[in-house]
Amino acid sequence: MTARLIGLAVCLVSAVSPARAQELGIDVNGGLQGTFYQLQDGRVEQLPGGSMGLSYSFRVGNRWDLVTGLVAGVYRTRATLGDSAVFSYDQVDDAGSAFQYRVRAAGYAETQQFIAAGIPLELKYHTPGAHTRWYVRAGGRALFPLTASIRQTADRLSLSGYYPDFHLEVSDLPQHGFGMVHGWSGSGTNGLKPAVVGSFATGLSFRLSATTRFYTGLYIYYGLTALKSGGDSLPFASYNSTGIGGVKVNSVLKMPVSGSMSLLSYGLQLGISFGTAKPKMVRRPAKTDVGRQPIATGIGDQEADYIETPILFGSVDETALSDIMKAHLDSVAAILMRHPGVRISVVGHICNSETQTEPAETGSARANAVARYLRSKGIRRGRIDVGSAPESDPVVPNNPAANYRKRRAVITLE
Repeated sequence: MTARLIGLAVCLVSAVSPARAQELGIDVNGGLQGTFYQLQDGRVEQLPGGSMGLSYSFRVGNRWDLVTGLVAGVYRTRATLGDSAVFSYDQVDDAGSAFQYRVRAAGYAETQQFIAAGIPLELKYHTPGAHTRWYVRAGGRALFPLTASIRQTADRLSLSGYYPDFHLEVSDLPQHGFGMVHGWSGSGTNGLKPAVVGSFATGLSFRLSATTRFYTGLYIYYGLTALKSGGDSLPFASYNSTGIGGVKVNSVLKMPVSGSMSLLSYGLQLGISFGTAKPKMVRRPAKTDVGRQPIATGIGDQEADYIETPILFGSVDETALSDIMKAHLDSVAAILMRHPGVRISVVGHICNSETQTEPAETGSARANAVARYLRSKGIRRGRIDVGSAPESDPVVPNNPAANYRKRRAVITLE
């Protein structure tokens, strides 16, 4: 198992190295993390657990990322049996007489725990915006159990033998393995196999800095293949003809009463991501009397001002680019082609004065028109975030004649 996991990790590293991950993240999950299966005369419930991992995100399109990495988690499940459950097995005593061995357990419970490593492969979508974004992650992950342990307790075990030839049930001969055991406890291990798990998460992310985001949301993981195919053929308890002190109880997972076991986990997800793309240029916020000096390693102030010049739309509800604006965007695209590490956001605005009001959808259409035109000029989709402003700020306050300048799309360097 360890060799297989190492091999998959090597393949993962080989795959991600040439692609140059755009984000490195740390994820922490906490909630009810365990398994589910059918248990005859019993109940199964997930217990609190958690996982932590490293994630790598690759931009595959506008607002779409491919996420992979390596995760380790603790998964815990509690199984209980009803006090009315009776388990019977045919046995032979030390005198050679055949009988039916009967076991009743009161207050029986077992905690099943396993530690597993996982390799996710998920697609992430996020809404546009530089500060707060809504995200959705969906896909699957390969799960590799590393250790699996079982802790068992019972308030009381009743061990008896029914001899059909004599129509007699013996329940008070502890020296021959029949009697009552109070406060019983035991432990054991279990064998689990690798599984495929479906995953889904959704929530919000918040910008902490130019290259750092904080994520919070909810997740659910659901087993698509079984960690264990079903119960084995072992009895609930093994008969010991020499006494009741060393009675051994097998896990319900090793008995025919349990069905196929799969993963089920859900809870709260937290994470932080760090951008690994080349840093963008830094510009001074305001001009001085002698002007701003361009940064040698990035876009200069003059080029930046040109890129961020608003794209205007002539009339109310207009969403098509004019020839003048197309010529301007041709120059913007040429600048961006010379600086392939720079990303931009495009936000569409509307006019909403007392005399002229446009629907909010018009702002989104204007931003999309600009983004489509830049893509047609060779700017990759992954370099452009698109959004719209729900309310346009006044370009020239208290000047109705300048209201047309609200009908615009604004490009911002990220």
